[in-house]
Formats: sequence, structure tokens, C-alpha cells
Amino acid sequence: MKTLPACAFGLIVVFSCSTTPGAERAPRTEQDRTTSSRNENRGRPPPNGPRAGRRSVSASPELRRTAVRELPEMRSFLTKTSDRFLVDLDVVRIGHPYMGRNSNRPHTGGHVYFKTPAKPDPRKPSTYPAIYAVVDGFVSRIDYSFKLREMYEPALRKRVANYRYGVTLAIAQKEGAAVHFHYSIEPFIDPEDEQFYDRFLLVKPGQRVKKGDVIARMYIPPNEKLAQKSHVHFNLMNTKTRRFMAPVIFSEQVVERFRVTWGRFGMDGKTTLPACMGYQLAPDENPFGMGSKKTR
Repeated sequence: MKTLPACAFGLIVVFSCSTTPGAERAPRTEQDRTTSSRNENRGRPPPNGPRAGRRSVSASPELRRTAVRELPEMRSFLTKTSDRFLVDLDVVRIGHPYMGRNSNRPHTGGHVYFKTPAKPDPRKPSTYPAIYAVVDGFVSRIDYSFKLREMYEPALRKRVANYRYGVTLAIAQKEGAAVHFHYSIEPFIDPEDEQFYDRFLLVKPGQRVKKGDVIARMYIPPNEKLAQKSHVHFNLMNTKTRRFMAPVIFSEQVVERFRVTWGRFGMDGKTTLPACMGYQLAPDENPFGMGSKKTR
């Protein structure tokens, strides 16, 4: 059995690196700023519940307890990977993998940025890029409207508090607790209507989904500069420890095709990123446990 290098397709084990001044980095997004302000880089997102600017609905606790027992063990993805990426890669303009805490610019999720659709129509969600269930699972939570921290937006020349939406899909279990695949869908706008994104969300809390089901659509605003920033942030979440983890569940072929889109984001300082879904991970960012390697 041949052991792959530290960065295997989908997983990179822990090693350290130093920061390189002037390194090219992914643009600082609203999620970066919101995460920093709430100290979510430690993997402790704010508790669910009613708050100003948030409209989220979770599946019932009874359903979550029952459904999690039917989910596969997280370690099964070491050998049974998914060939269904979260979006069609031919609509991806640029992206990057999960950047672990040992990287120059840590970020608790991968990103995909989109090419502008030919003839988008907000009244017809089908004219926008599809977002897919990456594996079988059930919908644990829907964020219909989630207010982000106010920040200055150069494209609008004013301070704004943008709104995202999203889907949380329970896909596996680890030590008896659910592992979530989280889709944070970020169009970089304030739609001024908390129900605006509802039409772009195609599943309901508690719904069971199959791999390849279209669960949402990526709204891309007409403002060209904002459209360039619109993206999906994706990661795994260990619900037992409340820690973010790298989404290292995809096949070699998917990871290789995703790597082709990285462009200028495919660098960590002066180091070219290898094909992987998680780079420079700390132990708790590795869903398969410290030191796990994928083999072929």
C-alpha cells in the first residue's frame, strides 16, 4: 500500500510554516471580518436563536437525534469519497481550499467565486448557478437571512451590513454526534427584504436529500464589482466539539478540477498549494484524527 504525501487528495496532515511578508492572499470578505469579531476562528459559532437580523430555522431536536443514528461514520469518507462537488466547476471563476491554522492566512472554509450568469433574472432562481447536496444527508438548518457585520464597501462607497443565506447539511457522525457540511451563501448585498433569498433556498429543515439534489441557487447581484465578491464559503462542523473542520470528503478527480480554478489564490506565501481540500491543518481541523493519511 502506497502512502500519499502530506497533502493527499482531500487531506493534508499537520506541519508548520512561517508567514511570508507581501504574500498574495484571498480578499478579506465579510465572513473574515464577522468571524474575527466573534472569535469564531476558534470554532465556536454563536448559538442558534432569535436575534436582530437573523432568520434561521433548525430541524426539531427529536428529528436530529433520530437521523444522526442513520448517518455513516465520518471515517468512511477516507475510502468512500464524493464525486459531487457543491457547484458545477465550469461556473467557478476562482476559489481556494480550507486554509488551516498553520497556514499564512488561515480561513475556516473553502471558497468558490462565480462567473456571471448570461441572463440572470431574480424572479427565476433557475437562471442562477445550482448548489448541490455533496452526499446523502438531512437538512439540519436553514439560514433564510443572516445579517453580517457592517463594513465599508468600496463598490458602493458607503458602509453597509450585508446579508447571507445558507444550508447546513448533516452528512456523517463522529463519536455519536453529527458532522455538518455548511454552505454559507454570500452575495454581498443587503436585499432590504428578509424574504428575498427564500426563493433561492430549495429545501426545508428536516428534509432528507440525496447526493446531487439541487438544494439552493447562488444569487449573484447585478453590480459587477459585488458580483466578483459573491461566493459560497464551505466547511465541516463537528457538532460535539463545536469546531470547524476541513471539507476533505471529495474524490481525487474533483479536487484536481477544483485546484485548476484557484489562480492567484493557489499560493500560501511563496508556496504553491498542492491539490487538497484542507491545507496546513491543526489536529482539530482534521475530521479523520491527527496524523490520518489517505492511501491508494
